[in-house]
Amino acid sequence: MKTILVDDMLLDLQLFELKCADMPDFEIVGKFTDPHAAIEYACGHVVDFALLDIDMPGMSGIQLAQELRRLRKDIIIVFATAHPKFAVDALKMKADYIIFKPFDREDIADVMERAKLLRRRQHKRIYFHTFGAFDMLVDGEPVRFRSGKAKELMALCVFREGRPVSIHEIVENLWGEDADGAGYRRTIKDLADSLRDCGAEEMFLRSRGSLRVRIDLADSDYQDFMNGDEDAICQYQGVFMQQYSWAESMVYVLQEKKELMLARREKRRSHKEG
Repeated sequence: MKTILVDDMLLDLQLFELKCADMPDFEIVGKFTDPHAAIEYACGHVVDFALLDIDMPGMSGIQLAQELRRLRKDIIIVFATAHPKFAVDALKMKADYIIFKPFDREDIADVMERAKLLRRRQHKRIYFHTFGAFDMLVDGEPVRFRSGKAKELMALCVFREGRPVSIHEIVENLWGEDADGAGYRRTIKDLADSLRDCGAEEMFLRSRGSLRVRIDLADSDYQDFMNGDEDAICQYQGVFMQQYSWAESMVYVLQEKKELMLARREKRRSHKEG
């Protein structure tokens, strides 16, 4: 878990790092006494977990946490403070935990264990890979669809971002003029059976005249990209669901968005350097 520590007291940072040095699940990627430097780092790097002092000059830990959550919604925030009066502010900000100074190794171990538990709870079993060839993974393993059309139907529903996809749209994209009712019904059954085989049948919803998938139950490189994740932005190299011609329109949308994101990032960097 990529971790940053932010405290205007350098000694506290060093103490925390020393006491968690042998905890292999945590990689301390940054220690900052300046909250603005922490924000700048988070703009260009993945940060999973942040331990923040609440009472800092210039920018409080509460303000810093809000900025970090704006950059990455799922970041785990733990506050450290010597003043219990700040606990109410931490709760209002919906921090994940709070630790009181002076802390010892047992306190740190408790924080780390809670952070690992939160990360596991945030992790979703289902992941859609859309940059390049489309694939669906459940618990890290690729789904073996019972037919190529079943996989394409899932891809089309993911492409529609969870919105209902009409039978007409499915037939037009998957079969075109070669459509037949038997093929459509068989494909729906193949998809339902494929999802049941891997314990993900709750993803697939059928209603009269349409189908949809529950995007809220899954993560994807596309969602990470749209949330501004730096790794996902770099991963996108102009290829999206390359097996399917109906997905080509998204290539141009993503490329324009990537260029805009990179331009904004460069503007922020230039502004800070200036």
